[in-house]
Amino acid sequence: MTKKEALVEKLRLMGFSEYAAKTYLAIVRVGNSTPTKLSEAAEVPKGKIYEVLEDLYKDGFVGKDEKSKPMKYFADKPIKRFKKFLKQFSEASNDLLDELERSYETAGGAHDYGFYSVGNFTDKLNTEDYTYIFAKDDSLFNRFFEGKKVVVEGTSRAHNFYTVGGSSDALVAFTRHRMIVLIEKDDRVQFVSIEDPVFASAVDQLMALSSINRTLTTEMDDIQELAGEKILYVDSLRHAEGSVFGQNGTLWISNKRFFVKIPGKETYAVPVFAIESCKVNPDGRLELIVKGRDRTEEIIIYPESDSVIIVNLIDFILENGKK
Repeated sequence: MTKKEALVEKLRLMGFSEYAAKTYLAIVRVGNSTPTKLSEAAEVPKGKIYEVLEDLYKDGFVGKDEKSKPMKYFADKPIKRFKKFLKQFSEASNDLLDELERSYETAGGAHDYGFYSVGNFTDKLNTEDYTYIFAKDDSLFNRFFEGKKVVVEGTSRAHNFYTVGGSSDALVAFTRHRMIVLIEKDDRVQFVSIEDPVFASAVDQLMALSSINRTLTTEMDDIQELAGEKILYVDSLRHAEGSVFGQNGTLWISNKRFFVKIPGKETYAVPVFAIESCKVNPDGRLELIVKGRDRTEEIIIYPESDSVIIVNLIDFILENGKK
């Protein structure tokens, strides 16, 4: 499956039709464009493209320039649109957690959400069976998970375990078709298994669309010079080369600066407006040329999320800074 096909499949799981998914990806990629050009870019029949664009417009995913002749369509604030989607999902998740709390004392059985629960859980779980595991610390993780643990260099966590802070003594773990929750109260640990494929698919897609590593950037709290700046994007890095080099780092972008932090090294920070070029290579790596006072620097990074998101965000900051 190609990267484009994978993205189409992800959007289809969110409710997009195949034509709508292809058209939306095309309009994000090529920008403000006519239906005819979008039909070619998306490989959607001309007889269908107008209907698809109007549906995307009604749903708020695209906008249209009615003054243009012929009329042109454009991606209508995609980041804001998906942030709204995430907010709606968060509200739904809170309702779900309330239901989990009310079902805490149950010994098991069916439920409206399709889950069963077991009181005073003591069994062991296989780390490799879960894609994402979240908890406020590693106490529940160490007690109930075993198996191969791929430890990230420079940290004390396994590759799929993330500490997210908070006050709840609970752990949440996801697979593609299942979610489990461990809730610790007093001397008991309640195990809840949710096996609703629709809910699980929504979780999986949210993880794919957003940076799952936003909670791993606690080092930002110690950077005093961020006062007055707005963090717009956070992601983790698998690898970095050039002026910044190393593995398993973090990048974040404010409305003013671009940061890269590699464990054990000083934070690299440059003004966004010093970025002379920013492009994505076919293999997914992101290449940046940064113009300094005395020299020009090259940075090559491999982020966990789609590099195109970073390019679009930097372009957005640069364009708005000119206005």
